[in-house]
Amino acid sequence: MKVIALGDNVIDYYRNTGECFPGGNAVNVAVHAARQGAESEYLGNIGTDAYAEVIVKALDEFHVAHGHCPVLAGKTTKVCNYEVTDGERSFVSVVTGPDWAGPIQLSEEDLRYLSGADLIACSCNAKMPEQMRRVQELPPVFVYDFGEKEKYRTEEYYDQVCGHIDLAMFSCRPMGEEEFREFCRPLHGRGVVHVLATIGAEGQLLSAGGRIVKKDVQKIVPSDTMGAGDSFLAAFLNTLMQFGWQKNRQMPEKALSAAVQAGQKASAENCMRQGGFGVKA
Repeated sequence: MKVIALGDNVIDYYRNTGECFPGGNAVNVAVHAARQGAESEYLGNIGTDAYAEVIVKALDEFHVAHGHCPVLAGKTTKVCNYEVTDGERSFVSVVTGPDWAGPIQLSEEDLRYLSGADLIACSCNAKMPEQMRRVQELPPVFVYDFGEKEKYRTEEYYDQVCGHIDLAMFSCRPMGEEEFREFCRPLHGRGVVHVLATIGAEGQLLSAGGRIVKKDVQKIVPSDTMGAGDSFLAAFLNTLMQFGWQKNRQMPEKALSAAVQAGQKASAENCMRQGGFGVKA
């Protein structure tokens, strides 16, 4: 299985400990997909500052390909500042600066290259919503992480990014099945095949065309929750692909339950590491 994770790369800086970790949704998913045994690749703009070297070193360490990435001379890497207490992170601020490498602008060549993947994973943090519909028209299964912010849950944003999404993922507060069903309605109405909500220690809710699958999770005491959702997603996707997942195909409950179980295991393991995938800058 070939996975291309499209989008952001960042440095996660823990202000209260002074530690830095390579990360970003796309980089995290690419690394965790490689850990799951996938042929994994990252695609996004890379700068030439010292932090960019940290990103590239981490990708190389986990055998994540990045040879198709534009390397932009003189451009810098985004830094996300956090406070981490008892394993739980609190977002503080983001620093881009005037020379940030920014989101990739996909060319026709890039789109042809993406067509060669089995699965493409992207997120709201890629900051390229206007390009999503073209990517979703390609043959690979397409997955989009909407994150946790309300600004990515508006009708306008859904209209912009929802074309042919095979899985939409959200980080959510706890909710009941009926509330989740209503939450999913505008997404399924825009053609989203599966909607996955991760709700921290409460487990996951999954809708396949309106059919709800709920999974509780065994509670753990985390060392660091950074990358918990990305590690869950990578294992979830890898399992569904093993069940023969294809574009626009709704998967049976057996496959979805197995995928959730695999995701929970991977996420629990990652919460025992520091940073997005256990590598320090």
